[in-house]
Amino acid sequence: MVSKDVVFDEVRKVGREWVIRGRVKSRSRPNTWHSVEARIRRLESGEVTMVGKCDCEAFTRGHMVCWHMLHLTNVFIRNRRRLVRGLGISVN
Repeated sequence: MVSKDVVFDEVRKVGREWVIRGRVKSRSRPNTWHSVEARIRRLESGEVTMVGKCDCEAFTRGHMVCWHMLHLTNVFIRNRRRLVRGLGISVN
Protein backbone atom coordinates (compact mmCIF):
# COMPACT_ATOMS: atom_id res chain seq x y z
CA MET A 1 0.00 0.00 0.00
CA VAL A 2 1.43 3.37 -0.99
CA SER A 3 -1.32 5.57 0.48
CA LYS A 4 -4.06 5.14 3.08
CA ASP A 5 -6.56 7.12 1.00
CA VAL A 6 -5.79 5.81 -2.52
CA VAL A 7 -6.28 2.28 -3.86
CA PHE A 8 -4.90 1.57 -7.34
CA ASP A 9 -7.02 -0.80 -9.43
CA GLU A 10 -5.06 -0.49 -12.68
CA VAL A 11 -1.75 1.01 -13.77
CA ARG A 12 -0.64 0.54 -17.36
CA LYS A 13 1.32 2.33 -20.02
CA VAL A 14 -0.25 2.86 -23.44
CA GLY A 15 2.31 4.37 -25.79
CA ARG A 16 3.66 7.45 -24.02
CA GLU A 17 0.66 7.74 -21.74
CA TRP A 18 0.01 6.26 -18.29
CA VAL A 19 -3.53 5.08 -17.60
CA ILE A 20 -4.31 4.95 -13.90
CA ARG A 21 -7.58 3.78 -12.38
CA GLY A 22 -8.31 3.69 -8.71
CA ARG A 23 -10.39 4.74 -5.76
CA VAL A 24 -9.75 7.86 -3.69
CA LYS A 25 -11.23 8.38 -0.25
CA SER A 26 -13.53 11.38 0.14
CA ARG A 27 -12.26 14.11 2.46
CA SER A 28 -15.77 15.29 3.40
CA ARG A 29 -17.39 11.84 3.76
CA PRO A 30 -14.91 9.39 5.32
CA ASN A 31 -16.89 6.26 4.37
CA THR A 32 -17.10 7.23 0.68
CA TRP A 33 -14.58 6.27 -1.99
CA HIS A 34 -14.64 7.88 -5.46
CA SER A 35 -13.81 5.98 -8.67
CA VAL A 36 -11.17 7.91 -10.59
CA GLU A 37 -9.39 7.48 -13.92
CA ALA A 38 -6.45 9.61 -15.02
CA ARG A 39 -4.35 9.61 -18.15
CA ILE A 40 -0.94 11.18 -17.68
CA ARG A 41 1.57 12.15 -20.35
CA ARG A 42 4.94 13.86 -20.04
CA LEU A 43 5.54 16.24 -22.92
CA GLU A 44 8.92 16.79 -24.55
CA SER A 45 9.02 20.22 -22.88
CA GLY A 46 8.99 18.47 -19.48
CA GLU A 47 5.41 19.49 -18.69
CA VAL A 48 2.92 16.88 -17.57
CA THR A 49 -0.64 16.76 -18.91
CA MET A 50 -3.49 14.98 -17.21
CA VAL A 51 -7.04 14.24 -18.29
CA GLY A 52 -9.46 12.10 -16.42
CA LYS A 53 -12.81 11.50 -14.84
CA CYS A 54 -14.27 11.01 -11.38
CA ASP A 55 -17.66 10.09 -9.99
CA CYS A 56 -17.64 12.90 -7.39
CA GLU A 57 -20.11 15.78 -7.45
CA ALA A 58 -17.55 18.39 -8.51
CA PHE A 59 -16.72 16.46 -11.66
CA THR A 60 -20.13 15.02 -12.54
CA ARG A 61 -21.97 18.33 -12.09
CA GLY A 62 -19.36 20.87 -13.11
CA HIS A 63 -16.88 18.78 -15.16
CA MET A 64 -14.11 20.42 -13.17
CA VAL A 65 -10.79 18.80 -12.37
CA CYS A 66 -11.35 17.64 -8.82
CA TRP A 67 -9.11 16.98 -5.84
CA HIS A 68 -9.56 13.20 -6.30
CA MET A 69 -8.09 13.28 -9.84
CA LEU A 70 -5.16 15.41 -8.70
CA HIS A 71 -4.54 13.26 -5.63
CA LEU A 72 -4.57 9.98 -7.60
CA THR A 73 -2.11 11.53 -10.08
CA ASN A 74 0.17 12.91 -7.35
CA VAL A 75 0.27 9.61 -5.44
CA PHE A 76 1.06 7.76 -8.69
CA ILE A 77 3.86 10.16 -9.67
CA ARG A 78 5.45 9.99 -6.19
CA ASN A 79 5.28 6.17 -6.10
CA ARG A 80 5.48 5.24 -9.79
CA ARG A 81 8.66 3.19 -9.55
CA ARG A 82 7.26 1.04 -6.75
CA LEU A 83 3.88 0.68 -8.51
CA VAL A 84 5.27 -0.52 -11.84
CA ARG A 85 8.11 -2.67 -10.51
CA GLY A 86 7.90 -6.04 -12.21
CA LEU A 87 5.79 -4.84 -15.14
CA GLY A 88 8.78 -4.62 -17.47
CA ILE A 89 8.12 -0.93 -18.13
CA SER A 90 10.70 1.85 -17.90
CA VAL A 91 9.64 4.82 -15.80
CA ASN A 92 10.67 8.40 -16.51
